[in-house]
Amino acid sequence: MNLQQLDILLAVVAAGSFSAAARKLGKVQSAVSTAISELEIDLNLQLFDRSGRYPKLTEAGARIVQQAQLVRQQCQQLTELAADLAGGLETRFCLAVDDEGQLPWLAPVLAELSAQFPKLELQVLFPLLEDLTLMLERGDADLGICFQPQQLPEQFLRWPLQQLQFAAAVSTAHVLATLAEVTTADLQQHRQLMVTGRGESLEKQRGRLSSQVWWLEGDIAVLALVEQNLGWAWLPLHVLQPAMLQGKIKLLPINSEPAQLPLQLELWQLRDKTPGPAGLWLRQRLLQLKG
Repeated sequence: MNLQQLDILLAVVAAGSFSAAARKLGKVQSAVSTAISELEIDLNLQLFDRSGRYPKLTEAGARIVQQAQLVRQQCQQLTELAADLAGGLETRFCLAVDDEGQLPWLAPVLAELSAQFPKLELQVLFPLLEDLTLMLERGDADLGICFQPQQLPEQFLRWPLQQLQFAAAVSTAHVLATLAEVTTADLQQHRQLMVTGRGESLEKQRGRLSSQVWWLEGDIAVLALVEQNLGWAWLPLHVLQPAMLQGKIKLLPINSEPAQLPLQLELWQLRDKTPGPAGLWLRQRLLQLKG
């Protein structure tokens, strides 16, 4: 069995007869008939009922045609992938994002990436704080999206993305939710829920006010415990919004206004790493969201 036989089989099915398929393929009818007969021998199956004026697929033949169509599609995908790789397309690409809470605004960009590079093998990971830095340094990630650090690293190229607004929030059942105005002293008296990586760094202390802290990996985990009335937390507004609409949480009024903390998102790339076509496209598209 070979691909040419499958092509002839599909041509016969599409054309409706051996003679019509032969004309379409530019072959003599005997060559088409011989190819089908040899395929039937190779498969030990009768693919066509030849008793009528036109050949009719048997039940087994119909199943084989379905599989042959899949094989030809896979061959086409293989050819296209080889062409992409020959043109320099990455075999895989890893994007490291500080926290899965970024997905609501990032997912549409990844949908565009899929349309532009449908054969790219993409990996999206959500390391936190210094864990993201280590991934980029080791070459385990190609691009990183993270918050502007307090200590600026020199080994990375950095581009500003959008600013995210963080708000102090609690469950509507929390005692802080009953206060008309919340002071720093009030916050210090209650458990604070904070995001952490798996290492120890100064970055994880940013925004800390309370002496009592529970550390969690990710904004989604923090939000879940805020909703359970286990503490207060700084969280991005886009992460808080669904729970706010459901009436589960309340933004804390500090100085009579809901407290907000702007943090700058950045795009990072190791200085000596050269991205391929997909990486360059993604970098350019992300920078278009800057604002």
